[in-house]
Amino acid sequence: MHPKIEIAQILNEQQFWRESTQFLARQKYDLHAMTLCRTAKLGRHIDHCEKCKEVRVSYNSCRNRNCPKCQATYREKWILKREEEVLDVPYFHTVFTVPHHLNFLFLKYPKEMYDLLFLAAWETIKTFGRVSLQGEMGMIAVLHTWGQNLTLHPHLHCIIPGGALCNGKHWKCSDKTGKYLFPAKGLAKMFRAKLIQGIRKNELLRTILEGEVARNCFEKEWVVYAKRPFGGAKQIIQYLGRYTHKTAISNHRLVNYSDGKVTFSYKDYRQGGKKKEMTLSDVEFIQRYVRHLLPKGFRRIRHFGFYNGAIKKKKVTQIRTSIGQKPPKIKEWDWVKISTEKLGYDPKVCPCCKERSMVIMPRFASQRAPPKKENLNAASIN
Repeated sequence: MHPKIEIAQILNEQQFWRESTQFLARQKYDLHAMTLCRTAKLGRHIDHCEKCKEVRVSYNSCRNRNCPKCQATYREKWILKREEEVLDVPYFHTVFTVPHHLNFLFLKYPKEMYDLLFLAAWETIKTFGRVSLQGEMGMIAVLHTWGQNLTLHPHLHCIIPGGALCNGKHWKCSDKTGKYLFPAKGLAKMFRAKLIQGIRKNELLRTILEGEVARNCFEKEWVVYAKRPFGGAKQIIQYLGRYTHKTAISNHRLVNYSDGKVTFSYKDYRQGGKKKEMTLSDVEFIQRYVRHLLPKGFRRIRHFGFYNGAIKKKKVTQIRTSIGQKPPKIKEWDWVKISTEKLGYDPKVCPCCKERSMVIMPRFASQRAPPKKENLNAASIN
């Protein structure tokens, strides 16, 4: 179902962000790309039906990773690739969060803080695995920076196989596979120590973490959420897909936009996930949304341990050999079929005669993606 309201509409009607000095050039570039997504400014292509001669014009997408309209296909492709790496072992879901009084550091130094967040979480899991299982752990971590109401809430969703690779050959399962992988309180204490240690070693950050800020870090207990193991490989992949390519808010959550006010739905997890609505001015809505635009080139999905890209194939094969798991068959993916099954849309089906007879004609316009950053000056944006 096509949403009634889109973020692009809000950005087009409230354009203070184009002249504002509170946003970085890269953030303006991302917002500008969203306003162009699937419009004539990015070019178009024409499909025609070989049977009934129906003609359909389709506008190109911006392909920006922060755009809520451009992530569905990338998500499905990522999921299919991960299915080839799943092990026949229990998997655990662990969430690492940080207290809100460190949010100002994430706002001021996002790249440095998010890098430290990934590192501290992995060092924590790696240490527990080395001590408890005497082996090498693996982890897939996905960064989320938002809460349901678009406030800043940095946290990592981590999917961790329930065991370790010992001596580079043998798989050792955790004896906690029926309950949890590692004690949540122990993880939280070590995670706090690792993150604060990383901040203190960083030249940009160490002078800020002093006095009251440092005391607050240790006065309150940090929260690490540990969930029971998943039911199977299919459930793992489906769960991962919910988190990998999400944006801060989808267009389908937007309820109303009028008189400079944006109303959107959210779940209040403090009241058992009860669905509520919140209304913000369009200026504040855009300001909150921009907080979650990651720095250029920043990797929000990372693989650690035996899932690391350089050694993943070899070590996953060793683990499968150790547990007696047959390797999956390498498939040639039919992306048209995937679009039909997963996204409910087949681009080859004619909207008139309903036959799979649509053919793409030559593309019009030379531009397939948003203009290069150096061309996005004030004149071109306005």
